[in-house]
Amino acid sequence: MIRRRKEDVLDDLPPKTRTVVPLDVKDYSEYHEASENFASWLVENFGRGKLKGALKAAQLTRGPYLQQTTPTSTIMVWRTDSATNSIVRYGTVAGALTQTASSTASVTQHEVLLKGLQPNTKYFYAIGSSSQTLAQGADYAFVTAPPVGTKGPTRLWVLGDAGTADAKQQAVRDAMLGEISKSGRDISLWLMLGDNAYKSGTDAEYQKAVFEIYQPFLRTRPLWPTLGNHDGGSADSASQKGPYYDIFV
Repeated sequence: MIRRRKEDVLDDLPPKTRTVVPLDVKDYSEYHEASENFASWLVENFGRGKLKGALKAAQLTRGPYLQQTTPTSTIMVWRTDSATNSIVRYGTVAGALTQTASSTASVTQHEVLLKGLQPNTKYFYAIGSSSQTLAQGADYAFVTAPPVGTKGPTRLWVLGDAGTADAKQQAVRDAMLGEISKSGRDISLWLMLGDNAYKSGTDAEYQKAVFEIYQPFLRTRPLWPTLGNHDGGSADSASQKGPYYDIFV
């Protein structure tokens, strides 16, 4: 048998091609169904052996989103469809994410504390695991809170009974995005006053009414929520258990 080195035959190989298949996907459930169907087609036509590693790669199913941001810290949260460890790379320059925070636990609900940050400073970040990056880019960034006692203009965005997951909720979101763009002033504090996900605050209802609606905000600004009676339909305050307590940290 005669074998040739890869670098010696590269010029003889045909050029790589890429096929783009546009899909009309409205929400995560449709995306997940399309992903499963495509994976099945690949296995059927090309075999499982070659695709085994790729099919094992974790998929981002929620987030990232920010929790409990202070002048010197924040908690980065996201969810994957299979368990991995957790790594956040971050820095003050988009192309130089030189700092890391991580957790070695193999989980699907990822929570990573970033600490030792500078107050009132913009940080760019990427999330993933030791084997893959799940999300990154110039629009994955956040600003730490100013030092305690700092005075200055403050813009609050306060939402109550917002979790209807309909066109009206989207219109409110778009109005705020438009106001930020027009005025050049971002929101300083974002509150949700309860009834964040109708009708019963289930995990699926939170996916539609919060994570699919507010993702442009969630990955760049911390959300400070409180529990409403509808959210309490599937959560128990006495034991601090249920979707609301699982989602927010």
